Amino acid sequence: MIKRFESFIEESKDKNYLLYYAFDWDDNILNMPTVIHLEKRDGDNWTPVDVSTAEFAEVRGDKENYRLLNNNPDDAFSNFRDTGPKGGTIFLEDVEKAVDSQRFGPAWEDFIECLSNGALFSIITARGHEGKTLRSGVEWILDSMLSESQLFSLYNNLIRFHYLFDELGEDFPRLLKGKPSENSLIKSYLDACHFVGVSAPSRGGTPDNPEKAKEDALLEFIDQIDSDIDKLEMLTGEEWVASVGFSDDDIKNVKHVEELFDNLHNERFQNIYKVVVKGTKDPLNITKKVKFFETDTAKNEATHSTQAPGMASSVMSFTQYNNMASRLFPSNVKDNDPVANTHRLATDYLSKQSKEWTKDLNVTQRKKNKKKEK
Repeated sequence: MIKRFESFIEESKDKNYLLYYAFDWDDNILNMPTVIHLEKRDGDNWTPVDVSTAEFAEVRGDKENYRLLNNNPDDAFSNFRDTGPKGGTIFLEDVEKAVDSQRFGPAWEDFIECLSNGALFSIITARGHEGKTLRSGVEWILDSMLSESQLFSLYNNLIRFHYLFDELGEDFPRLLKGKPSENSLIKSYLDACHFVGVSAPSRGGTPDNPEKAKEDALLEFIDQIDSDIDKLEMLTGEEWVASVGFSDDDIKNVKHVEELFDNLHNERFQNIYKVVVKGTKDPLNITKKVKFFETDTAKNEATHSTQAPGMASSVMSFTQYNNMASRLFPSNVKDNDPVANTHRLATDYLSKQSKEWTKDLNVTQRKKNKKKEK
């Protein structure tokens, strides 16, 4: 159903297209205090040493001088799994510690923007936590870190898309009250997002190739996007395209994903217009690589439009709703009821269109009447 993948739209003056995000977690969204237990060569001996995730990314290929504690992944990554001494609570504890210490990663602002817009996203991390554990950290951020205006934006966007594309129902209150993560509409939103720890037991445990494991998770997310757009087009009769952004601090992962999309073409993703891959290893020098795909829409419109490929037919059927935020949610508080405003705009639109649709019929009828009078 549409409500499982709401149309989270990036707006401009003349076009709308669907926008999705995929994020690595550690040293990208947050610089987590979680440590990995290793052993470092000291002459003929091995000495236990704890390293951060950023340090591990640097030394994990140095098999000569570093190895996992006791040569056992369960011991080395005990704080990165739900089976460690603290279970899944360690992840939430470390999220709170990182935020309290303001250890924000280079993608933190992008992540907050994603949440504020109500955009669908995927968390893809090398950690071994299950999805429920990763989601608990996002829920805490929603409850604790979004400002009143950001929560207002998030909730109004969710209401807007539910109302336009699905029956709202009584389960979704018009106003956001209480703890955001306990709100049924926000729960539905998070249900549609992906939370993937590629080393989780449900995904086979620690992978031999973490880059490939992240690739698989990313492709699963984009496959779902592509499939959902097919459903959306069937239900609305409109053409849609999507842009997907991915960010990771690990240079190997970034290079792997860049090469992945360099070798993919639109036959794999019929509805994906653009993929943006950000490398956040150096927060002061974030790399950005953009790959464009030729969508079916682009093929059909290429000879008829000078617009960016793929965008000419991706405007919402309710064209009166371009720049919808100012229309649906005016600054006048007494008029700031998104459901009522959406209904009013839809009514105005249909009323206007009905006049256009019947204009030719009225002209034809007047001509017939004149003939009868003669």
